This record gives sequence, structure tokens and C-alpha cells, in this order.
Amino acid sequence: MHLIVCTSIYRVNMKVNLATWSTTINAPRSQVFQRFASFKKDKPPSETGEGATILEREGGRLLVEFVSRDGRRLYRTLEEVMLYPEERITFRTLEGPVQHASEEFRLSEVSGGTHITYKGQIERRTPFLPGVGWLLAFLYVRPEYGNVVKRHMEMLKKAAEAPGAGDMMNEGE
Repeated sequence: MHLIVCTSIYRVNMKVNLATWSTTINAPRSQVFQRFASFKKDKPPSETGEGATILEREGGRLLVEFVSRDGRRLYRTLEEVMLYPEERITFRTLEGPVQHASEEFRLSEVSGGTHITYKGQIERRTPFLPGVGWLLAFLYVRPEYGNVVKRHMEMLKKAAEAPGAGDMMNEGE
């Protein structure tokens, strides 16, 4: 009888659901979707340093580099964005501080406007002490990530409800 010892690193994937956010925007769904999906090539960053740059576009699939602010820190992520016109937009993080995140924004028509619901999930892949990684994700990353999402949803609401917002045409690239 032979004893075989395997010395591979044990890696555990632990998923953490992000907080669900929703808001109602006083604008038609087509206008809200257009505003939300108006990523542009070579768009200069905002005054806060945040921005989104399309690196590739193939139909409703985009490869986008995002720069987001969390307090004084700027974070860069590379994400696959899938556009499902007027219904939903999904994001899947490929690179960044939270490397395994998937998010979805669903848009639905309601009386007087559009209701947006956000759901997301992050995955911690830790080779050692998986419980510590999950705890860090739950207690620190989840609320911080939620703050960024909530702020971006508030910015979208403000922009979509602004006077003249309905006149904006999606300039795309």
C-alpha cells in the first residue's frame, strides 16, 4: 500500500452579497437607460477624478476601465459591461481591488418614472484563513462598496432628472 500526499494550496471561495439598493427616477426608462449606458471613449475624468473609458465595444458588450472614488482613494477597475437595452446592465469585474464582483442594475417602468434596483456579489478567494477573508469582505468591503454604488445611483438620478436631460443623445463613442 502506498501513501500519496498532495501538497496543493487549498483555496476557498467565499461569496458575500452586497447591499441591495433601489431608487425611483422621475424620467422615462429609455432616458434613464441612455444616461446610465452613456460610456464614452476618451472621456476626461470628472472633477473628482472619477471616470469611465471604453476600451472595447462589441454590440452590447463593453470592456470599460473605471476610476472610482472612495473617500480620498481612487480605485481603478477593469470590467465587462453588458447592456440589455432599457431592461438591465450587468458588470463583472476583471481587475481591481475587488477582483471577483458581479453586479446587476434592473430598470422597470413605474408610474411617473423608472425604478432601478441594484444587486451585487463579491467573492473572496483566500488561500489561508478563509473565514478572515469573508469577515473582511462582509465588515469592510461590503459597506464601502455600497457607499460607492449608492453615490453613483444618486448621481444618475440627479443627471436623469435635470432640466434638459431628455434632450441628451447617447453620444456613445
